[in-house]
Amino acid sequence: MKRKLASVSPWILAAACTLLAVIIGVFAVSNYSREKKLMTEALLQKGLAVIRFLDTGVRVSMRANWQDLGGSGYNWVNHVQSVIDQIHDQQDIHFVELLNAKGTVLAGTDRGRIGGLTEEDTRVFLTLGEGGDPVFRMVTESGHGHEGFQVALVFKPSIRGAMQRNNQRGRNMMDRMFNGQPGFERMQEEFSKLQDQQFALLVELDLEQFNSAVERQLWQIVILSVVLLLVGVGGWLSLLTLQGFKGTQSRLQRIRAFNDMLVESLPVGLIATDAVGNIQVVNAAAEKITGISAGKLLTRKPDSILPPELARSFNGLTREQGKPQSSESAFTSDLDGHTCSLLLTVLPVVDDAGLFTGDVLLIQDMSEIRALESQLRRNERLAALGKMAAGVAHELRNPLSSIKGLAVLLKGKVGEDREGKQTADILVEEVERLNRSICELLDYTRPEKLEKTRVPLHSILDKARTLVSVDAEALGIDISLSSDETKGFVLVDEDKMNQVFLNLLLNSIQAMHDGGKLSIHIKEEAGAVVCAIEDTGSGVSEENLSKVFDPYFTTKSDGTGLGLALSAKIVEEHGGSITLDNRESEGVQVAIRLPQAV
Repeated sequence: MKRKLASVSPWILAAACTLLAVIIGVFAVSNYSREKKLMTEALLQKGLAVIRFLDTGVRVSMRANWQDLGGSGYNWVNHVQSVIDQIHDQQDIHFVELLNAKGTVLAGTDRGRIGGLTEEDTRVFLTLGEGGDPVFRMVTESGHGHEGFQVALVFKPSIRGAMQRNNQRGRNMMDRMFNGQPGFERMQEEFSKLQDQQFALLVELDLEQFNSAVERQLWQIVILSVVLLLVGVGGWLSLLTLQGFKGTQSRLQRIRAFNDMLVESLPVGLIATDAVGNIQVVNAAAEKITGISAGKLLTRKPDSILPPELARSFNGLTREQGKPQSSESAFTSDLDGHTCSLLLTVLPVVDDAGLFTGDVLLIQDMSEIRALESQLRRNERLAALGKMAAGVAHELRNPLSSIKGLAVLLKGKVGEDREGKQTADILVEEVERLNRSICELLDYTRPEKLEKTRVPLHSILDKARTLVSVDAEALGIDISLSSDETKGFVLVDEDKMNQVFLNLLLNSIQAMHDGGKLSIHIKEEAGAVVCAIEDTGSGVSEENLSKVFDPYFTTKSDGTGLGLALSAKIVEEHGGSITLDNRESEGVQVAIRLPQAV
């Protein structure tokens, strides 16, 4: 969240805060003005109601006492004072006063002010209402020592009332009611005198209700402003949270994509189940090993779709014991019938709360590793055998030289004894044969001194084919040499490699007693030059395939068993490899892979 706040431009933040403040200010001012206007209108209507009540009360009082008008003389102001005395006890009315045009108080709630002049500001205020419309104002402190709301109305008194002044029907009604009554003429004379004068009624109301309403409105504005501020801050934080959520979601998607890519690219097969045992994750390596597509495996139970060798790994022991379980099993693929050795490791998956959420099965093909281990053990065995053979051969050569010398000396002493000479010749021949075997053994054990040159492999094979062509024709064997339109240059010791190919071709020819076909094909493959030699001979038994490159292993009655072993040694010293396999139909295929020369 802090990183998100830091990443947002301060100008954007300032603009958002300013906009929020403007909205809050406009809202507050609008609400305050509206409430103040409503309260002012309410006080004005209340003040006018008091004035109307006063006017109506005076007229009612006059009508109730119209018989006395002619006796004691009519005094309209006394009736006004009588009505003012009646409304004096109202708590929300500070005072009511009747003033003439000069500002003299004629009647009022405070009798001590009667006959005196009102304040200068009040006289100015009253002049505003000379047009006949009511005026109002708020005073912090009036002449009565109060803070209040004053309403004033300038008018001329009439016994008919405001609605009857311009109403002919009303005047006729008043005339019929009072015409001919004692004092009626006197009353009309008094009112005709009053018509030349202008009076004003001034009412001051208590502002406590107004102030309370305004105060409540101010508190409401403050509360609403705080709420709006909190809403704005909440909205801003929500926006940042949403941005953070989107960022987190994007990061999670990238992590998930990376994990999916990582799982798919693993060279180890992976099958994962959920807490209820349904398969949820399958990578490409697992599809290749099992021969079943991920679409068929997902959401299925392992024992319903996986081969038994794999399904039995999900046996629930990881949930019970809480630790990985490993086992190695031979597995035969249904696609090509290839049998491989699989290392199966089941890992329990638990969440942060320690609850079991599923199993993960890791499938590792151990065939190559086991083959390498077997090759390593074989190489160690052959190395020990070579060291021992080299020592024995070195120790045998001197006695053999002595035996050969004694045999030659014995042949010279037997004279004409043919049998003795034959025995001596046989002894010499056997010694020489044994010495050749010792030399071959020493050649196998000692490192070769290679004189490498850049040559096309095709030329070496063509030379070897020419050397064995006579023997092949004698046995009715057809030899063909082809290549994939490439020169196939290699950096090798030409004599040593010629020895290798000559040995391999002779072995193939000797395996085809009744004739056949010998095919040689050269191709480039991934930075290497591969030569494949195929014959149609009797092949090699399965139990002997792993022994053909061992020293002194041979199926020939006159073989030494060092030909293939020495050939493999020469190829390996060139940084290449040699393999021998039976063909699907008949015969043997030998593949020699050599690094391609740049």
